[in-house]
Amino acid sequence: MGDSKKLYDWAPAISTLRKALHRTFEQQGAPRTDLQENDHVELLHHREILVASVALVHCTTLMLQRLPEPPPRWLQRDERSFAYPYKEWRKPRGWCLAFFTDRDPDFSKRTVIGVGGAFPGRRSGTYERSLITRDFTPLSRPIPLAELEMPMGASRRFLQDDGRMSEVAGQRLLECVRQLRPELASTLSGLEQSLGMNPPAGAVGEKLNLEKDAVGMLLEAAGMERDVVESWQSPVTSEVLETRSVPFLAGLPDLRQIEDQQIVHDYHRFPGMTGVDAIEVGWRIYRRSGGPSGHRLFVYNANRHSVETVTGVDMIYVNEFTGSVTTVQYKRMRKEGGIWTYRYDATAERELERMAIVDKECEQLDDGLDPRLVTAPSMVKLCRSVPFVMSSTALIPGMYLTRPHFKALIDSPLARGARGGRRLREGDVPRYLNNTTFATLLKDGWLGTRGVSSDYVIDLILRALSPDGPGSVAVGIHGSSTAPGNRRTLGETTPYRPA
Repeated sequence: MGDSKKLYDWAPAISTLRKALHRTFEQQGAPRTDLQENDHVELLHHREILVASVALVHCTTLMLQRLPEPPPRWLQRDERSFAYPYKEWRKPRGWCLAFFTDRDPDFSKRTVIGVGGAFPGRRSGTYERSLITRDFTPLSRPIPLAELEMPMGASRRFLQDDGRMSEVAGQRLLECVRQLRPELASTLSGLEQSLGMNPPAGAVGEKLNLEKDAVGMLLEAAGMERDVVESWQSPVTSEVLETRSVPFLAGLPDLRQIEDQQIVHDYHRFPGMTGVDAIEVGWRIYRRSGGPSGHRLFVYNANRHSVETVTGVDMIYVNEFTGSVTTVQYKRMRKEGGIWTYRYDATAERELERMAIVDKECEQLDDGLDPRLVTAPSMVKLCRSVPFVMSSTALIPGMYLTRPHFKALIDSPLARGARGGRRLREGDVPRYLNNTTFATLLKDGWLGTRGVSSDYVIDLILRALSPDGPGSVAVGIHGSSTAPGNRRTLGETTPYRPA
């Protein structure tokens, strides 16, 4: 693959896949770029919340120009990305309630011109980093920093600093602004609520954690930074989140991936929406920064509405260059007597049977031309049930297994319990692929279908997006104009060098 002598023409399959997604989205209802108005985070003073971190952001010239402007129509939460002078912010890295100032060189004349949310992205150069902002509200009466010095007391030194403040200084600044500008009380309370919300727990947190892991693995397999998953913020109230299965992607920034007119065009054609078939679809486009150009990852995240109907999470990875498709079904391990254990039941049996049918179909269609270590698409990840952490890029600790390997372990005497049930303990799995090894093999096209069998991904995705599909699915389509690792384009030869 990679030149005119391709082993298999993969382009028609991808074209059909995109058309199928178009049809699926259109059948589910009119596109929309936001959640319902009454679902947005409201003031819930009776609920215990975390204290929002506070930051001071000294605006660049472009920020001063763009922030006061009305946000483009296609932005979900007024999220915008700017190049910002690099400075290490205090840990942990996460969303902050930010006070934006002008950049008057005379500090005594500098003023606070607005409030909103800010998230420090990764360094994008020697002297700059990306800064994501949201929910910017301009001040009708700017506040001179000089007026804040006296009431800030010992914390006044932070007014000349940049970035996340200490907790004491941040809360003191909030108090001072509330006293000087009482009209901002409602705006500040709303920002505190949305930026300081406790991470979801229970079944909701577990589902979001698995979806987050799937999105993180898709980014890893595409060779991209996973830092975007750190910036997750719930797009709805806690009450709504507990009753409606909102996709993980709906809580991620949606701006900084929009880099050219083609992506903007795609964005308008594939926005997140609520469908008539009780399915929620979110999507994002990511581009690899630095290195070879041409890497683009389309991520789709589809859920059912009701949390109660979400019984599992699936991941589907499509590598356009290698023409490979890999699916991963998540299986949760829980601690029993201090040991991480997976319980196998009738539902898991039916899921495994469906996976076997898919593998057999792909085996019959396999042309055997492009080398693979694993040619069947179906895999399983046994992962620990760990709390959902909002400001973290870590993947869930776990073990990737092929379907036959997982089935062999489940059928082994070691998995039989005293009462006839079947379970797998973490220590019962002698060999497996960890997150790093799996991502490398996935990225380089050593795993998954090939040739005509890869067309079967269209049926997989349509099935996942249908009412009869799994509770949650994350689909990543990785497009690239450059070959993955350990691959030569056909016709390329190694020069002969005598010994």
